[in-house]
Amino acid sequence: MRIALIMSHADRAMGGATRELHFLRTLREQGAEVAAFRIHPGADIEEEEYLDGAVTATFLPEDLPAEAVPHRKVSTALVEALRDYAADIVIFKGLNYAINAFVAERMPAQRYGFIVGGAVTDKVLPGARFVFGEYDEQLSTHFAGFLGDGRGFVLPKYIDLELSRPPRPPVIDYDIANVGNFYEKRKNQQALLPLAGDFSLLLAGGGRPDKAVFGDAIASGKVHCPGRLDHAALFPLLHRSRIMVHTSTMDGLPRAMVEGMACGLPVVAYRDTVRGGLTHGVQGFLVTPDEMQATARRLLGDAALLETMGRAARAHVEATHGVPAIQAAARRFLTFLRQDR
Repeated sequence: MRIALIMSHADRAMGGATRELHFLRTLREQGAEVAAFRIHPGADIEEEEYLDGAVTATFLPEDLPAEAVPHRKVSTALVEALRDYAADIVIFKGLNYAINAFVAERMPAQRYGFIVGGAVTDKVLPGARFVFGEYDEQLSTHFAGFLGDGRGFVLPKYIDLELSRPPRPPVIDYDIANVGNFYEKRKNQQALLPLAGDFSLLLAGGGRPDKAVFGDAIASGKVHCPGRLDHAALFPLLHRSRIMVHTSTMDGLPRAMVEGMACGLPVVAYRDTVRGGLTHGVQGFLVTPDEMQATARRLLGDAALLETMGRAARAHVEATHGVPAIQAAARRFLTFLRQDR
């Protein structure tokens, strides 16, 4: 069986595809042939190997180099490479990218499915054989037809379970951690500022915080903004924090939230943004924006609850995310494919 993954977001970097690469490697270990394809800004077709040669990704030139929006980029070269590969099944990573319909319209007999985030749709989604979501609540809410037919699956997050393992005993420098870039207003870190008068905040992520909004809090020493960090630098800071508060107003299941839980932090998030991924009251709380501050204060004021929830958060990630969970998902999927003729 030949399985092709199309990383629908046009880019050359594959750092954000670690989960998918581990997924493909497991499929290969189970007897499938696998390959990844992606549009890139270069003029040539290039190949690169990942995970010690287990997965090869082919990067194809785009048709319209002047088109700046990754969602709109297409590649005739990618379609030709996919035809040559003769995949039994194609997996599109991402919804509402032009390349998805571009491939589906030019290869009408091709069987395909999706790895999705959030609730965005796609005009070729009705023809999909399956959908991989981020968590059960997302599938039941937005992709219930696939779930009900046995064609909806969860693809766990990639988490380095060893690097994220919380130290014992912990050393605390920050009360509240938040991870998210400052480029997008939806990350909404300013919602945390009313807490800065009483608690220390770690706001990690790319971009510069608005001086007019965050300047006084940063100058007072109550808010620390270390910028964008790799996991080796970020996880020790999360280990030195007490809770994670995720203030984004639009997300699926954010990897940053799962990483916080892996580091042993209870999570407070907006329930209309993150509709699941944790059990309310067990690994953290899903709240309204109006409830966020009071919930964070209550949690920070209860040492026993902090300890219990932090342990539960770590245990949840160990059970449902990371490479072992990705491998299990890949094996279940291959069983489905072999039966779905």
